[in-house]
This record gives sequence, C-alpha cells and structure tokens, in this order.
Amino acid sequence: MLKGLAFLPFAGGFSFASAARELSQDKSYITDEAKASLKKLKGVLPKGKFGKHEISRLVIGCNPMGGWSHSRDLPYVGQLSKHWHTETKMKETWAIAEQAGINFCNLVEFQYKTFNEFKKETGSKMLNVCQSSIGLPDDRLKPVKKAVDDGADFIYIQGENVDGLAKTNAIDVLLKTVDYIRSQGLLAGVGAHSIKSIQASINVGVKPDFYYKTFHNDNYWSVTPTENRKEYPSYPTTRQTDRNQWNDNMWDQFYKQTIETFRAIEVPMFGFKVLAAGSIPPADGIRWAFENGADFVCLGMYDFQVVEDVNTTIDILGSLSKRERPWYS
Repeated sequence: MLKGLAFLPFAGGFSFASAARELSQDKSYITDEAKASLKKLKGVLPKGKFGKHEISRLVIGCNPMGGWSHSRDLPYVGQLSKHWHTETKMKETWAIAEQAGINFCNLVEFQYKTFNEFKKETGSKMLNVCQSSIGLPDDRLKPVKKAVDDGADFIYIQGENVDGLAKTNAIDVLLKTVDYIRSQGLLAGVGAHSIKSIQASINVGVKPDFYYKTFHNDNYWSVTPTENRKEYPSYPTTRQTDRNQWNDNMWDQFYKQTIETFRAIEVPMFGFKVLAAGSIPPADGIRWAFENGADFVCLGMYDFQVVEDVNTTIDILGSLSKRERPWYS
C-alpha cells in the first residue's frame, strides 16, 4: 500500500514520507532519548497507600506544562516552558514518568483533553488528581463538577484559592465542596500556601481525606528575609525591584508552623513547591520534605528530569532516618 502511495499526487505539501511516519507511529511516546534515560533507573520507586490505591511517593506536577515557572526576574522562562510542552511533549513526559515508576499526576482543567487522549492511545493506568477550585457564588461547585466529568480520580481545591477563601472569611464553603466530591465516590483534598488557611478550615469543621501544602525550607539565596515575611503576601502584578520583599520566591512563609501543624493531622499530606520553584536542589528539597512530614512529594518535572528525580527519591527513601511524623499512607 505504501509503495503505491508514493506515485499518487498529494495536495498541500503532503508527502509519502510524512504518510509513512504517521502510519508507523506506535503511540508509546517513549522516545529514543527516553529509552536511554530509563536504562539509568536505580530501582523501584516506593509507593504509599492512598484510599484503595497504592501511589508513588513522587508525584508529577503540572506547573511546567502550564507555564507557571515562578522564575523570579526571568519572565521569559514561563513562556519558554509553555511552548516546550506541546500536546505531544506532555504525553511523552507522562509516558516516561509512568515507565520510571510514577503512577500519579497532578492536573488542571486544560490538560484533561490531552491526558485522556494519552490514556486511550497508550493504555496508561496513571491516576490523576485534579487541582480544582471554588466557583462563583451562583454555582460554587461548577469547577468541581467539571473535574468529575473530565475524569478526575481525586480532587483537591487549589492552594491560592483556599487562601483567598480564608482571607475573606468564606472558608466554610469547603464543607459542601468536600461533601460533594465524596458523594461522587472520590477522595477530597484541601490545598494551601498558608498554614493559616488549613488551620481556618479545621476550625470550621472541614475534614478532608488529604492535604496539598507548599512545603520547603528557607536555605536559598533569594528567600524573603525573615522580618519581611507575611502570611498572605501581596503577589505583585508588576516587576518587583526590592529583593528584600516577597518576589515570586517563597511559598511556605513559616515552614516551622507547617511542620508543627501537620504533627497533629492524621491524613496524607502532599508537599508541593518543595524546591521553592527551582531554588533548592532536588536532593535537598525532597529529603527535607520527607524528613519533616510529607507523605508524598509533588514535583513539576520536564521529561529529561524525570529519571534523575526518581533516582534521587529512591536514594532518599532508602536512607531516610530522621522523621518524627508517622506515615499516613
């Protein structure tokens, strides 16, 4: 058939070579580069119990795919990241992650079309949690309902969204939201950047199945000076020039309070932003998060970083000795 196609006229620049490439695509999304990288795996990535599932201790995040780079005074990085992550590149990234032992990913709404295609094309069994939000007052549950329709396996309310509810004394809306998610047969989570938001949700009786919390130390150069840290910093909308103020550079303002609060919380905790958006080396940030109470670590990764980050996590969990909080997974 292909031999015959070579003699047919093709309009619009279509060629026999492109037809052959299309017909030969196996939809595995594992490139030759990825195959070479996967050969460097050191072992099996540990898993933890999460509801009726076992999920990898390292979870792949979604920020790089959406262009949310938090790159301080390098504004082009977000645009570069977003352009890098074509639909094919997102599928390649999930594919290598799954082959490396990561069976759980964090998604936002715009990614579900591509993710569902990826699962259908490859037979992937990767689970997902939707980073959803609270809707407008006329339909608070609208985003969560969309997440259910999209095929979310788990749902949590995004951190900045929960912070906003706490700041405006509307945190009790989470009560109905958590109940609705559970009514759909899914585990329900609460995210936060500020530990005060989680404390506020507990105070009104919110009891989620898990938490997503920013969780990192302050051992990096661009960190906000201690005396200038605020529980809810005002995120600047224009270029920030005062390096002593918050400057897209710190996501757990008071990490010691986070550690202390989670000692009394007996459900799984996912630590995210554990590298402070790339400011802390993975070997340091991942170890610190697990040592100080995270049950899982959610990490934004490019495809070429996956195997190295998996190997780092395997090494860390194989030698972890300092941890006071029990594992809740």
